Formats: sequence, structure tokens, C-alpha cells
Amino acid sequence: MRRASSRGLGVARFAAAYLFALGSATCGARSSLDVPPPLPPQPECLTHEDCPGHDDPCLPVRCVDSAKYEDLLPELPAGVPLPPRVCFVVEPVSCDDEDVCTVDACDATTGACVHEAATLDLDEDGFRAPLPGTTAGEPGACGDDCNDASALSFPGNPEACDGVDNDCNGIVDDGAEFIPLGSEPLRVSGPIAPAGPGGLGFDGDTYLAIYSGSSDGFDMYETRIDASGQKLAPIETKIALQNADSAGGPIVWVGDRYGLTWQDRRDSDYEIYFTLLTGEGTKALADLRLTTSFGFSINPDLAWNGAEFVAAWQDERTGQFEIVAQRIALDGAMVGENVVLAPSTGLANEAPNIAAGKTTLGLAYVNGAGGKQAVQFRSFDRATLEVRSPLVLASPTSLEAVAPTVVWNEDRYVISWYERSGQSRAIFATSLDEDGNVLAPTTQLTEPASARSRYPALMPLGDRLLLVWSDDRDQNTGYELYSRMIGADLAPLSSEMRITNAPFDSLYPTPAFGPEGQVGVLFRDDRASGEHHVYFTQLGCVTGG
Repeated sequence: MRRASSRGLGVARFAAAYLFALGSATCGARSSLDVPPPLPPQPECLTHEDCPGHDDPCLPVRCVDSAKYEDLLPELPAGVPLPPRVCFVVEPVSCDDEDVCTVDACDATTGACVHEAATLDLDEDGFRAPLPGTTAGEPGACGDDCNDASALSFPGNPEACDGVDNDCNGIVDDGAEFIPLGSEPLRVSGPIAPAGPGGLGFDGDTYLAIYSGSSDGFDMYETRIDASGQKLAPIETKIALQNADSAGGPIVWVGDRYGLTWQDRRDSDYEIYFTLLTGEGTKALADLRLTTSFGFSINPDLAWNGAEFVAAWQDERTGQFEIVAQRIALDGAMVGENVVLAPSTGLANEAPNIAAGKTTLGLAYVNGAGGKQAVQFRSFDRATLEVRSPLVLASPTSLEAVAPTVVWNEDRYVISWYERSGQSRAIFATSLDEDGNVLAPTTQLTEPASARSRYPALMPLGDRLLLVWSDDRDQNTGYELYSRMIGADLAPLSSEMRITNAPFDSLYPTPAFGPEGQVGVLFRDDRASGEHHVYFTQLGCVTGG
């Protein structure tokens, strides 16, 4: 890795030491002038010990004859002579091994060079993830693990029906379908109705369900669920312990920890918070407040770009909702400041959904007012969040499109939404490349006839996708959950399969890959006397052979 030149470091050390000397000579009453009058020249140093940093083994500062280094030193103000001896970094330790796959540093205690791998192995399977913006295994990627969130995924591992791309060929569970198992759903939430889902994750052993409910106020809870669909103790633990409404819960497993974000009104109005959780759901980071601006900050989403978390939400700081994001380091530290991704242009921007592509971050959101809403898309640099693609109108202007979701599927973004009004109130989708070019035009994914399809959720599989949604076609006193396999070109690959079978609504499906090829689905269900509770069910992985 490159380091600063000795000239630059020496100049900096010299300038700092010289200004320190001048400042020391002017202690006492302050002058009313912004710049003090010139002082007589002061000797900069006599011995090495006079120099701040003389004991730094990486950037050793030495007291040297200024005449020998005059061409490397900065120019002084007119009339100020160069001291005969100055503090200067003569021989900084260079640790650059010219290998892009290492992070090079000098140990400040010993002066020894340290070369650490530039890529991560969070799942500890012995294979490293690629550098952000590269493809696993390609030259210069510095890693060949295509999924560092799963120890079951690495080059050469035999393919299995287990919800991951085992052999890193770009396809999850080659040729498999995901079908309803027909088992009775598990009620996750306790006596906290009304309750609703927030997020679902899987750490390789157990699911972690995040949801909100009402007991003493409105709070966010977590419950672990094992592979057989049973709750694990401790059950229904509060996440945000402050006496304030909290909701949300998009959760992302990255191989050794979860990232979690939510909205919280402990600070009077709603603000966005973030924390880290272990696989067991234990907090590993104090609640981190991401927003401090005027107005509500709500509806957060969360993605992992291979090196950092990125949270996005709708924000009222300008008086009208716009989409704002924040980069967050692996250890939970904020990277830079809030970044506005979709500024207000007279119409509100709401319901953001984000996904990490190869070199970009894709954002889909709703723009407009009630009855005249459309889904828009834009991509941003995956690391800096600088704008990459032009603004794309993903949904036709003739539709009232809401509830967008976006996923990265091998080589493209797939954006889906549902039409809230019109002749065909179905689920629709389109696909775009990272530069916003259309790869598949707007396509209808569900066939509700005179009924309605709502709340789409997509699971990318590389060469195909799994779609889960809510639909009231069966007139079962409300909505039921359905699933369908679709191709990368958005053509249907399977029939529409009904998942739930109980009176009243089953809404807001939140899927996550689980054990042995199963897909867990967290959702809101009203079967218990019409009360809103959170339930969990699973789809099974079935191969053609």
C-alpha cells in the first residue's frame, strides 16, 4: 500500500515544530491582532530530544542542519530566516510491499512492518472475500469466497440444497425450487398485539427474528428460532430498553455478527439507530444514533457492501421526505456523515430499499403523492455513495406503484413493486444493470385476476429468483401468503403456490435463507381473533433430481 513521501512527512513535522516554537515564545497577554507581529528567529532544536516525535520508530524526527535539507523544507514568511537546525523526518520507515492484497503499516512501538490481509474472512471458512467492487476469484480480487456470510460457501465445496452458492458458480441451490412445507406456522410474538415483523436473519445455526409490538408502549423485540421452527430461550427480549417507541428491524448477517437498524423516538421525534448483535442476539455495541436532524427519520433499510454496512431511510430534515444514507464500519463506527441519496424535488421520496451490487449500491424508492406514486431507481458508488447512474423511472407512469424492493441477482438489479390501483393490481418487476440500463422491461409477476397482490419480497438465486407476496384471491377473509419461482428474465418458472391457510390477513412477508435449503418467512398474521401477531413459517428446497 502507498504511503506519504518522506518530503511530505518531513515538511509537516518541520512546520508543526516551528509553529510550536513561535507559539511558545508568545505566551502571555493576547494581542488584539489576528496575526502577531514577526518574532526574532528562534533556534528550532539543539539535539534530537528537542524534537516532538524523536522517539517514534516509524517516523523518527531528528535535529538536523537546515542547510542540508533546505530544498525539502517549506518556504517561511518573508523576512523570517531559516533556523540553523530544524526538526525533520529524515528516514521514515517504508512498509509498502506493493501488494494490493495487504494493508501495510508500521508498528509505532517497535518500528516493524506489519502486512495484514486487505480482505475479510468473517465466516472463518479459510477463504477470503474479494475486495469491494471486484468479483470473487478474478485477478486482483484478493479473495475467492463468493459468500463470506456462510461457511458453507467457497470454491470447490460440493453443491447442496442449503440456501447458499456452495461452489461459487454464481447459482444458489442449482436447479432447486422452494415450495411450501405445509406445516403449521409458529406464532412468534407473545401478548404484545398489535405486533408486526421487522427483520429475519440466519447465522448458520439459528434464525433471529426482529419484530415490534405493544405492551407498555411500542417496542422492538427479538426471538431466536431453531431449524425445526421452535422458539429458543430467552424468548421475546426487548432490544431498545429506553422508554420510547421503537420499530423497524432490518437485519443483516455478515459472517460473524448482525447489523441492525431501526427508528426510535427516545429523542422526542423519530431518529435512526444502529447496533451490532452476536448470533445469539446479544448486543455487541451501544445504540448508535445515526441522525440528529430536524423532523422524522423513519423506514430504515440496511445492506452490507462487502466491507461496510449502509443504512438508508426517509428523512424529513428539509420539511419534505428525502432519502438519506449512512456508511457504518464493521465495528459499528460511523464512516463520514449522512449522505442525501434522493433529495426532495417537490414530491416526497419514501420507502427506501437498498441492495449492494458488484461496484454499486442500488436504491429503489417511491416518489410522489397519494394516488400518483412511482418507483424510482438510482445506483451509487458502492464505497463512496457518489452518484453512478442517472435517475431511472422503474415503474410506468400509468401505475400507482408502491412498496418497492430491490435485490442484486448475479449481474443485475431486480426491482419489484405492487400496483395499488388500476386494472391489474398485481406484483410487477423490472431489471437494470449498474448503470441504470434496462435489461428486462416492466413485467407482471403475479396473476390475481380481479383480486389484489401486495407486499413483494425477492430472494436472489443467481439464475432465478424466489418471489413471496400477499394475495387475497382466495377470499379467505383477507390475504394469504404465496410464492413463485421466476427467471432472471422475469419469466415465471413455477405456478403460484399458496403458503398460509387461515382466515384473516397474512401480510408483510420477510424471508431469509435458513438451514438445509429452507427459506424462513416472518410475517404478520391476524388469525388469532383478528389480533395482529408475528408468525414464522418455512419453505423447503426441492431439486429436480
